[in-house]
Amino acid sequence: MAEEKRQSTRHPLRTKMDYRAQSGGDFLFEYTTNISRGGIFIETREPLPEGTVVEMKFQPPGADEPIEVSGKVVWTNPWRDDEDNPNPGMGIQWEELDDEKKALITQLVKAIAYL
Repeated sequence: MAEEKRQSTRHPLRTKMDYRAQSGGDFLFEYTTNISRGGIFIETREPLPEGTVVEMKFQPPGADEPIEVSGKVVWTNPWRDDEDNPNPGMGIQWEELDDEKKALITQLVKAIAYL
């Protein structure tokens, strides 16, 4: 069995996510499946390579404004044609969060965990 490296509990969050590589390019649109204090999972058939720094923007349910954050792709589960693909996508670890963004993420995770 694989060793659990995650330091924060994941909580389900299905919401629209706009993201792109910080190096440039068009914003892409996918959905998230879960969030934690440490990061977020974006469901996609075309994950970015591990190590890619991404800019993200998403508006959680009930939020007045979207949250804009950056993170780094730390793991991927690629799409495999003609195989079982229960959760293709990429795990993003938050990066360079200022105090305000840390507080927003923490508040969001706590609210989801409470529900």
